Amino acid sequence: MIRLFYTCSIALLLALTACGTTEGPPGAGNLPLQNEANFTAYTVRLPGSTPEEQAILLTQAVYPATREDNAVGAILLCPQDEKIAFTAMHRITHMPVNAPLLYLTKDGHIAEATLREMKRLKPDGVLQDGRIDVYAVNVPAAEIRKIKEVLGYKVRAFNADDPIQLAEVLDRWQAALKADHPDEVVLTAIDHPDGLRHGLGTMGWNAHMGKGFAWVYKDSIPAVTKKILERRSGDHGAYIYLTGGADVIADKVAKELGQYGLVRRIAGKNYYASNTVNAGYKDFGRNYGWWWNWESRGFGWGIAQAGHNYVIGNASDMLGMIPAAVLGHMGKHGPMLIVAQDSVPKAVDAYLTMVKPFPTGPQETILNYAWIIGDTAKVSKATQQQVDFLLSPFQNPQAQKPLSQADTLQKK
Repeated sequence: MIRLFYTCSIALLLALTACGTTEGPPGAGNLPLQNEANFTAYTVRLPGSTPEEQAILLTQAVYPATREDNAVGAILLCPQDEKIAFTAMHRITHMPVNAPLLYLTKDGHIAEATLREMKRLKPDGVLQDGRIDVYAVNVPAAEIRKIKEVLGYKVRAFNADDPIQLAEVLDRWQAALKADHPDEVVLTAIDHPDGLRHGLGTMGWNAHMGKGFAWVYKDSIPAVTKKILERRSGDHGAYIYLTGGADVIADKVAKELGQYGLVRRIAGKNYYASNTVNAGYKDFGRNYGWWWNWESRGFGWGIAQAGHNYVIGNASDMLGMIPAAVLGHMGKHGPMLIVAQDSVPKAVDAYLTMVKPFPTGPQETILNYAWIIGDTAKVSKATQQQVDFLLSPFQNPQAQKPLSQADTLQKK
């Protein structure tokens, strides 16, 4: 049985230390939360107990902020609202912004620990956006003033009445930032109880690659989403990716979306399966250009072999999982998968078994690794250990049968 290693050394986190910063180390009482990380041979847990703590753990793991090339471009600040944070992570995090997500408190304020972490990160500022340091999404004006006065950071505020409108606001802003609308657009059902869970994996892809995003209803298309799709140009229109099956986004919606481009589904029988499908999904093809210089289109991870990282957390912990998409954005990029607190669902077990390294090809083992998001109340030690065995080139010792006397003699 693989033993969990608890350590106070951050050297084991792939040299992702959080102690050195351009502003000096965090002050007393704000020691790096990374010190609580724990490990197995093929996993590391970042055990945040609250959304705010989890978000800080992630920024400390990914951004040492000791010099320009390992600092953030900006900081994304959001309320603890799943759909608002989900929308913002889809559209803001990717380059050239390079912004991890931090949360306000439940009552809409910036906690002292979060303010200290924002100071430690010391953003470079987004050159293409007038050196903006902080993107504040639905953040109260008093908290924006605090950022400016206490930290001296430059802030761009995005405010929208609901996530559907926010997606449209961010689509226009991104087009101005990059002088283009990405032709690929992910659509997730805002009014389905599991819509976000079906779409979690594609959110991770967008944090990694910066494609388009908008919301739909289970049985209809919002007017602002139609506007987003109409902005895509070309004979084919948009490449539209629906997250979830017909029980999540109805077939009649898929058919209506056909007037705006080519429609595909990234879906499984349940939200666990939808995210494993996303991990293995790849859509290749020509996109635009001239006869001598076509720009290729490639959407999706397309991972079906060993040698990759995964971000794994609980389906009921969306506020913890959303900022974890930064692990796919920076470093050893990899898809997001969701599990139950006390077990690895069948679809995830089957997928990880498929990408399990062969004992005869162990060179891929070192890159087969998982980040476990949340404390043991969200993902148990037994579940972490099961993931570890699935990523290992070795057989689970609990599944091995004892050697018979004949086996023993044969080995001798």
